[in-house]
Amino acid sequence: MTRTKIISTFGPALFDEAVLKEALKYADIIRFNFSHGTPEEKLEAKEKVLKLSKELNKDVALLADLPGPKIRVSKLENDVIIKTGDTIIFSHSSNSKPGEVPIEIDIYDDMKVGCEVSIGDGNPKLVIKELKDRKIICTALQDGKIASRKGINVKGVNMSAAPPTQEDLKLIKFVKDNGFDYVALSFVKTAQNVKEARKLSGDLLIISKIERQEAISDIKEIVKESDGVMIARGDMALNIEFNQVPVVQDMIIKECRESSKPVIVATQMLASMTSNQSPTRAEMTDVANAVKSGTDCVMLSDETAVGRYPLDALKAMSSIITYTEAVGLSNKEQQKNITDKNEGVAAAAASITHMCKTERIFIPTVTGKTAKVLSSFRPEAEIYAITESEKLRRSMCMYYGIRGVNLGKFSSEEEMTSSIKKHAGESSIKSYLIVFGKSATAGISDTIKCVW
Repeated sequence: MTRTKIISTFGPALFDEAVLKEALKYADIIRFNFSHGTPEEKLEAKEKVLKLSKELNKDVALLADLPGPKIRVSKLENDVIIKTGDTIIFSHSSNSKPGEVPIEIDIYDDMKVGCEVSIGDGNPKLVIKELKDRKIICTALQDGKIASRKGINVKGVNMSAAPPTQEDLKLIKFVKDNGFDYVALSFVKTAQNVKEARKLSGDLLIISKIERQEAISDIKEIVKESDGVMIARGDMALNIEFNQVPVVQDMIIKECRESSKPVIVATQMLASMTSNQSPTRAEMTDVANAVKSGTDCVMLSDETAVGRYPLDALKAMSSIITYTEAVGLSNKEQQKNITDKNEGVAAAAASITHMCKTERIFIPTVTGKTAKVLSSFRPEAEIYAITESEKLRRSMCMYYGIRGVNLGKFSSEEEMTSSIKKHAGESSIKSYLIVFGKSATAGISDTIKCVW
């Protein structure tokens, strides 16, 4: 199994139970995109994932991705075909007239003349020429078409719409009540957006999607407030200069590593495999570079949701990760600042695995905190977090190098070490560490036991 985790997006390509079961052999997290379909359909799919993962005896995390305040074209009777130089008028659907393109959210007051407008994945592009009578009058910069429900991005403006929307709040309650593990908040602008979602999220873990310039500017506070971050490169590349995306990606990965928060690299990782059976050389390099940069997760979107070759995409991603991890991360990727005693213990355990080539690290845990901190040091040995809690084991599927295992309850240190020794023997593991706490404080580890 790979240490860098794989997120697979559920969709029609995985409806067949046999295909889904095979996909779960590679995927650590299944993403449910609530921008499409109904909540009830997602719930049915989630139950199928849980059933099949139990058959495979594998913990798989459940990620609900919320729509957020995405600006979309309203329902159109027909696609709007445009040519370079054409005048296109956008207006809020409540104020739209025949011949205009209606949009679902009123963004007129946020607009500025001269700003670039992108439709869908960035094609076509237009430029705002005039703002008049609540109409956004644009000139097309290239040929293309505008279709129903396509997203609209405007570069160079601060959109007032922010998450969580009213729809988001309803969905947060739905996914919390129905046992999902993570919820992804789309178009986060500031840490305050995360705090607003937190009021309803309960034990749901919040992933902040970084897509806007405002979020990049507030990244330290957003990371601090979130349970994890997704680098959503699709909309990000339409909201900032596209040539900045690789540098911003590395910056966010580093920030998350320093805060011991999981980070996901997403969008177009193997996009060509939506319709082709093999990835391009550039895509293979993209996945490998994300792994070498120290990301916790890489994500497949259309490739497994609607693609023709979902299993080939998963196998290709797993193969690229496996080879890249075998080469090993450089010292630069492994380095991380130590800010407290718990991180000091984790850093020491990681160092021992690097120097002594220890095969595994066992961490009995109630909260998962030490395992998650140790993960951020990227030890060469796999981390096995020992807990009876299925919910906790699933939450740790998002973290680099952690696997959950249930070895039952321990009434003493001797019973713990004996149980771990038995498990290690059954797995043919000869050298390992046990990291645990002798104090009564949950989440604090103060002891490393080496077994050679």
